[in-house]
Amino acid sequence: MKTEILQKILDENLLSRESKEKLTALHEQISAKTFSDLLDAEGNQYIEFVQEGGGVWGSALVGYLYGLEIFGIRFLKIAGTSAGAINTMLIAACKTKEEAKSETIREILLNWNFADFMDGKSYVKATIHAILNDKNFLKTNAIIAAILMGILIIAPFAIPSKTIWEAKLLFLVPLIPLIIAFFYIKKLYHNFRKSNSGLNPGNVFLQQMTEVMNGFGIKTVAELNQKFVQKELHLNLDYRYGNDMEYYTNALNAIEDIRMNNLEHIDETRYRIFFEGAENNDYYKHNPFYQLQSEYIVITTDINAKIKVELPTMANLYWSEEELKHISPAEFVRASMSVPFFFEPMQKLINKDDDSVQYAWKFWMNTQKEDIFPVGIFIDGGSISNFPIDVFHSMDIFYPRMPLFGVQLTSDSEILGEKGKTSQQILKTPLSYAGNIIGTLKGFNDKSFLTKHTFYHLYSIKTVNCGTSSWLNFFMKRDEKEQLFNAGFLAALDFLNQFDWEKYKYERMMVAMKEKKILKEEDTKTVG
Repeated sequence: MKTEILQKILDENLLSRESKEKLTALHEQISAKTFSDLLDAEGNQYIEFVQEGGGVWGSALVGYLYGLEIFGIRFLKIAGTSAGAINTMLIAACKTKEEAKSETIREILLNWNFADFMDGKSYVKATIHAILNDKNFLKTNAIIAAILMGILIIAPFAIPSKTIWEAKLLFLVPLIPLIIAFFYIKKLYHNFRKSNSGLNPGNVFLQQMTEVMNGFGIKTVAELNQKFVQKELHLNLDYRYGNDMEYYTNALNAIEDIRMNNLEHIDETRYRIFFEGAENNDYYKHNPFYQLQSEYIVITTDINAKIKVELPTMANLYWSEEELKHISPAEFVRASMSVPFFFEPMQKLINKDDDSVQYAWKFWMNTQKEDIFPVGIFIDGGSISNFPIDVFHSMDIFYPRMPLFGVQLTSDSEILGEKGKTSQQILKTPLSYAGNIIGTLKGFNDKSFLTKHTFYHLYSIKTVNCGTSSWLNFFMKRDEKEQLFNAGFLAALDFLNQFDWEKYKYERMMVAMKEKKILKEEDTKTVG
């Protein structure tokens, strides 16, 4: 990083004192590091990038993005869910792939008034505001209600009555608030049903996201795909060591090094078949960009088909090719961030007669025309996959050309919860028991993948601690957003400082060779 660029960044009012001090201390060391073997003409290094969902914590994702970009890191493949989907879409739509985007995205998110996205009835916004600003709101109001009921129940015994009818009326008084509460809850339930089981329609968010996309000159999915999705030589990239046979030669040498360092664990027969296939792979000999492409993916959940949906990859399950030429990609993000009950689920009627739709249902679901579902009903992608790092994992890897980076979001309370609980705490009440079941099932897809592939936690993923803030605090002020931005920025600096590209490539190939059964697991004693 050049001195003038560093000074310009240090002059940023948005960066905290801690951020500036850490950047000053680490910038030379990070600037000297290698992060990828894919470069553009300006020397920017390209990676794959996955961002976790986290409601209004999205400002932390932008801070992390900013930390990567100032050191010349750019993005070839991007994916995310919910808040991560917002950032993914903005990265894909904003400017060119060679240009830094985080400053533009930062201004968009900092200037958005998240409270506007709560476009339901006014009492909903008022109630949520009260709950978020007073942690004891529900407890306090429950105590007040209990005291009032106690007074009404005691009143018939404390107030003297002259006649039997007066006594009966006094004993009926406690029923009045119960009757009022019954009709109030009935009305709320009726309103909830009318609004498709969501407190907020989500129309304001969709409108603002659409306007942002229009501002980037992107009005349709087809336009975004044409702009961002490119393949191989059309990417206009260079391989670090040369664009002829260098990648092919380096890959074979590195694979052989892994064999020599792990001779006692190598299945020689499987290795020979694998290595001979690599040697005879003519595609990579003179083209280090073979099968390389840029792409963006946002994740949502279809509770009708009961599947995880990757958009735009699986878009033709719901939208025809002709429709994709007219709808804004903001609709994909709206589908991804539909937090159950907080926002109405997004619905999309499916045209069974369209050829592209029929082909997609046959391809993805093995479903004939007559069995195609009538509608897609989308809720937050985080219900199944809040951190979709698996979408870019490949078993059939020749040799890493760029790394896969991921950023996750957490809070102080979540960190405490991850330390484990006693059985008494989990089973204390039916609610705590149900909460732990839901917590186990939420994002189960990601947890299963990361448990199996511990490599990513070791070499690819950094977690940003968002402190005591709530991911649903749509009333977050600008200074709170700036604090989250700095938390993400600091986490990015820490990650870049410890990242080792050569170590990453070696260990990633170890993972690939284990998946192909070339590397045998060490013998361990077992029981049973």
